[in-house]
Amino acid sequence: MKILMATWEFPPYKVGGIASHCEDLSRALTQLGHAVHILTYGHEDSTSTNKDGVVVHRLHSTDKAPDTASWAQYLGLRMEQKAVSLFREHGGFDLVHAHDWMMVPAGVGIKKLLGIPLVFTLHSTEAGRSSIHDSYTKMINDLEWLGTFESAKTITVGADFCDEVRHLFNVPQEKIHYIPNGVDVSKFDKLKYFVDRNDYAASWEKIILFVGRLTHQKGLEFLLSAAPEVLKHHPEAKFVIAGGGDIDYYKSMAYRLGLGGKALFTGYVDQDFLPSLYSTADIVVAPSIYEPFGIVALESSAARKPIVGSYTGGLKETIIHEWNGLHTYPANWQSIAHQLNRVLSDDSWADWMGQNGRSRVEREYSWEKIAYWTIGVYGQVIGLW
Repeated sequence: MKILMATWEFPPYKVGGIASHCEDLSRALTQLGHAVHILTYGHEDSTSTNKDGVVVHRLHSTDKAPDTASWAQYLGLRMEQKAVSLFREHGGFDLVHAHDWMMVPAGVGIKKLLGIPLVFTLHSTEAGRSSIHDSYTKMINDLEWLGTFESAKTITVGADFCDEVRHLFNVPQEKIHYIPNGVDVSKFDKLKYFVDRNDYAASWEKIILFVGRLTHQKGLEFLLSAAPEVLKHHPEAKFVIAGGGDIDYYKSMAYRLGLGGKALFTGYVDQDFLPSLYSTADIVVAPSIYEPFGIVALESSAARKPIVGSYTGGLKETIIHEWNGLHTYPANWQSIAHQLNRVLSDDSWADWMGQNGRSRVEREYSWEKIAYWTIGVYGQVIGLW
């Protein structure tokens, strides 16, 4: 197949999990013999073929957009123009695959201009992220609906999330599919960077690692609120917070809670460096209050670390309670503290859960497997089966 994929973020330009998802999925698709062209953002226009054979077309958007939606709309127009020239140059594409609401204008435009079917992947919804409370959030919600309406097939990254999208946008059952994220375990075995654990914690401390955007959705305030109770029972605990976002707000919260040197904020961590950071951890924690999938759970398992995460969304699937990690009640700091204390109290159990997690992601969450499932959806769209 010849696949045109539209994503507003693609490594090294990365804000959330969509960039990694598109990079790993496109790599797996090319390894299975399919041709993939990526339309994405770039600081300047360029075209390159990466080491996996994926052709990446980077297009600059406007620097004067008043908001994210306007920025994405302008980028979408550039993508439509590029898609037309690529269609002529390469003799057509079988389909266009757009990721998330920012790429709906581009995906729908390319579908209509080129006369090819649209596949749409939703990674989260505005209703789940922040609720629909004004005209701007309603516009984003409407774009998400449009993506599900105009697409031949809609893909969601979580089973619970699939039900959420189906009911929220009234998507017919036969039109929507659940395909999870995957993880490349080789990245966690052959580390690109050396990490000195002493840069993050003393030799006697145990690292509890949080990885994600510093936003309310990720539940960091509940983890910080749990920290004093954890430290009361386990003074050897050290909280390492990795991610960009509202760092000053959460640093201030940590200060008010008296965490002092027990909370280290690293700021944004490059995707290539993350596996090395996971290698330093003793426990990984995902206290999200809304999480359609939660790639952190797969990454922690790939690194053979136990995961403590909220019983919500995709974390219901990726964490098997008391087998590869522990579930907590969402938005409940007492529950987080209790489960972290349980893991910190039993090193052998923690190691056992980490090994179980690794075995499971090798078996169930390889990108080759996810690529085969995606090809199955593509095949239905273009009438191969």
